[in-house]
Amino acid sequence: CMFWRKTLAAQDAAERAKWDQANRNMDEFIQLMIDIMPNPAFFKDPRGLYRGTNSGFEKLLGLSKKDLIGKTIGDVAPGEIVEKHQKHDQSLLEKPGHLVYEAPLQAWDGEHHVIFIKTTYTRPDGAIGGMIGILKDITQRLRSEEEIEQLRKFSDSTVQTMTEGLVLTDSEGRFTFANQAAAHMLGITPSEMVGREGLSFVPEDQHPIVRQADKNRVKGISGRYELVFLHKDGTRRTFLVSGGPRVQGSRFGGTMAVLTDITDRKHMEEEILALSLRDELTTLYNRRGFMTLAEQQLRTASRLKKKVALLYLDVDDLKKINDSGGHKTGDRALAEVAFILKKSFREADIVGRLGGDEFSVLAMETTKMNVDILSKRLQEKLDLFNSRSSAEAGFSLSISVGVFIREPEDPATVEEMLSRADHLMYEQKRSKKSGDLGKPPGPSK
Repeated sequence: CMFWRKTLAAQDAAERAKWDQANRNMDEFIQLMIDIMPNPAFFKDPRGLYRGTNSGFEKLLGLSKKDLIGKTIGDVAPGEIVEKHQKHDQSLLEKPGHLVYEAPLQAWDGEHHVIFIKTTYTRPDGAIGGMIGILKDITQRLRSEEEIEQLRKFSDSTVQTMTEGLVLTDSEGRFTFANQAAAHMLGITPSEMVGREGLSFVPEDQHPIVRQADKNRVKGISGRYELVFLHKDGTRRTFLVSGGPRVQGSRFGGTMAVLTDITDRKHMEEEILALSLRDELTTLYNRRGFMTLAEQQLRTASRLKKKVALLYLDVDDLKKINDSGGHKTGDRALAEVAFILKKSFREADIVGRLGGDEFSVLAMETTKMNVDILSKRLQEKLDLFNSRSSAEAGFSLSISVGVFIREPEDPATVEEMLSRADHLMYEQKRSKKSGDLGKPPGPSK
């Protein structure tokens, strides 16, 4: 009995040691990541203790890393400032994800006004490890919509990075760290990756790609490329690899890389190419293409518990344009609308022409504030066309829009979202015709 207790105790100790090492590797990775950020940044544990900072954060506060590590914000900032930050931190830990807010910060030369971008991260053992904070000092400059949008994108990309595959290798190409997401992509556990050579997970026909990437990193060159990996079940999975060199002292110390599984996207692109799901006039997705991609994106959004917005758009008075200028003029109007939609929305959004004068956009990871920004950008580009090109084109453009935002728990299908957004679009169109200049119907949920 004593023998078994000692054996179990030894096994428990070994298991704890394994996870402790994995957590230390995670800390090392996050420190490497914030060290290359241009903005002040830090990360801290759920108790609020700083575990790592970069030089920008230390310079802003006028404190050394030694003065900050193991301390809380209450140890380095006045009480009236601390309370607001602690409330935000508590809210973020209770509902993990990311958060953007403005707040004062006591810097070395006085109080600064700062935009804080905070995101939680998960440790290899599955527990919330704490949060990463990125700062944008706006004390000496006016905040513009463009800056806020850039920060939002930066925050989104940080969150996305932390939920994708993260790996570190040594100078010999062996994995020294792999997060849960990276291992899950291959159907294995992190411990089954650590210590093994990266080439052992890649089919032989892909080895030249890996060797060329390694040569570039030894020279200090980062890279972004597609690479096929072998899943545990024997299937081939296509990853987008974004990697750069790790430097130890003045020598090459290995690679830091982010892995994104794009297998489903590649298959979808092949299907779309085969089915010719593009509208010939506008080059946007036609109804079939839009529905195919939108349904796939809704499944992804449901799995990741993300909000999705669907915009239903109708070109106002297209019949009048056709009647006055002919169908060629009407076709040009539709092509101009398509061009404006492409420029107004993000690359990740799905834009399609459903038929006639009706268009639709599926915007991923969207809040009401984001929809308002996108709608404002669309109206600005319509106004720009009308002021610069309408005289030459022989027509001006106006669009009625209905917006429906689907919550993560909402089971609404693409067809149901289209129906609800279509109803809201016609409410706005009726308001225009009746001369009601009040605010058009906002996004519905």
